[in-house]
Amino acid sequence: MSALIIDTSVVLKWFHSDGESEVSESRALLAAHRDEILTAHILDLSLYELGNVLLRALRWSARDTADQLDDLLVLCGPPLVPAPSWRRDAAELAANHRLSFYDATFAATARAMECPLISADHKLLSANLAESPTQYAVRITATET
Repeated sequence: MSALIIDTSVVLKWFHSDGESEVSESRALLAAHRDEILTAHILDLSLYELGNVLLRALRWSARDTADQLDDLLVLCGPPLVPAPSWRRDAAELAANHRLSFYDATFAATARAMECPLISADHKLLSANLAESPTQYAVRITATET
């Protein structure tokens, strides 16, 4: 079973679609995770980022936000907590690619776990540190044929 790191920009699409691109591709990853075709890992950071987006940007209620975060944990299990060496790598990636430390942490975790990072974040994609949900789907489909 393939393992993936899914960042918050993709997780958000699992629960919210208005104004979002690649919703069907992102939700296909969730479906594959539920069907145990792949394992979608999230970071502890995902809970804080998603909670912030739901509360502040989308103006969800506190109760709905907390419920959604609970649902995310049921879906994905306990989030990964980056190891000290992963944080060091994240600092290097952030400095070298002009990324935020938290975005670089997703990339460093994926590197350490030797699995793809799936993201819709343009900076991560431009730095070739992540694949979009569409890119991943195309690559996987091509290797299966």
